[in-house]
Parts: sequence; C-alpha cells; structure tokens
Amino acid sequence: MALSPPALVAVPPSARSRQREETRVRVLEAAMTEFRRVGVQAAQVEDIVRAAGVARGTFYLHFPTKDHVLLESVSRDQERVAARLERSLERPPRAFLQSAVDLLIAVGAAEQPAVSREILIAIARHATDIERHRMPVAQVTTDYFRRAQQRGEVRGDLTPDELAAAFFPSVLGVLLLEPASAARRRRARLSLVVDVFVRGIIP
Repeated sequence: MALSPPALVAVPPSARSRQREETRVRVLEAAMTEFRRVGVQAAQVEDIVRAAGVARGTFYLHFPTKDHVLLESVSRDQERVAARLERSLERPPRAFLQSAVDLLIAVGAAEQPAVSREILIAIARHATDIERHRMPVAQVTTDYFRRAQQRGEVRGDLTPDELAAAFFPSVLGVLLLEPASAARRRRARLSLVVDVFVRGIIP
C-alpha cells in the first residue's frame, strides 16, 4: 500500500520573528508620519527613532535609506489593493490593465501628494531592485499576462515578465509627469497608455 505524503504543518513565526516585524512596522509608521509632517527630505532619522522608541541603528537595520521606507510603504499599500485586482484575472486585457491603473491611482490618492511623488521617484530610482522584488500589483499583472497568453488573448513572443516590464514604466512616467492635482488629465493619459499598450499585445 502506497503511503500518503505527510501533511504540511504551518509553523507559526517565532517570538523573535514577531518582535522583529513589530519593530519594523513601528519604525515604518513613525517614518511615514514624520515624512507627512515635515517632508521626506527634511525628515531626520533621530526624530523617527525617537518616535518609534528604538535606537538609531535599528532604523538602518530595517531600512538602509529613506527610499526603502517609501518602497516598503507602497508595497504594503499595494498588498491590499492587489487582492482586489486578482478578481479581474479573467477579464479582457484592456479591462484588466485599466483596473490595475485605477488601483495605482487610488493608492497614490490616499497619500499626501508630496509624499506620493517621493514614492514615485523612489520607485524610478530603484527600478532594478523592484524588478527582483516586485510590487504586488506588478506580481498580479505578470500572472495575468501568463493566463491571458494561455487563453490566446495576448501575444506569446514575449514573456509575462517582459510584458509587465514594458507596461509599468509608461504608467510610472505619466504619474511622475502629470501632477495629482490634474487628476482628469492624468487619468486620460493613463487610459491612452492602456489603449496603446493593448493594441501592441493583441495577437
């Protein structure tokens, strides 16, 4: 009689891991509060760690630079909206990509405009790192391209990673060039990006 494979048992995080994550979140929240209060450039690490109740070295243990704080913040924000985007995986390319753009706009709109712009600049500045550690919305979009290729809705001569890498820089460019205050024009130009991109990936 063949033996069944052993059941996988979820191992809860250790107390030390939980404490490390709690400290990371506390530093992240203190840093973002300070960024919103005085601006990213003017924010001082001394003020952040004082508010978080940790040593200065703890900040750099978790976040080598302020940019890494911004990237962590937007990544966590995207985790929440990426779950909503996953509900659109069966939609046609134009509808899915428009949903992705709309969710990215929503993430930015929930943040102070000055801080949101600094986040976009950090993303552009660390584009190579983000390719290795993708943002959740980019991860879901890459998965979408894979599925859409299997359905024959998207050209198959490019990999899903290549398609995502071609799409998001254009979106980032519009978000950087068009101020959040020009919401209607920004949305119109992003819709144009979606339209042009979809025309290029349909078989």
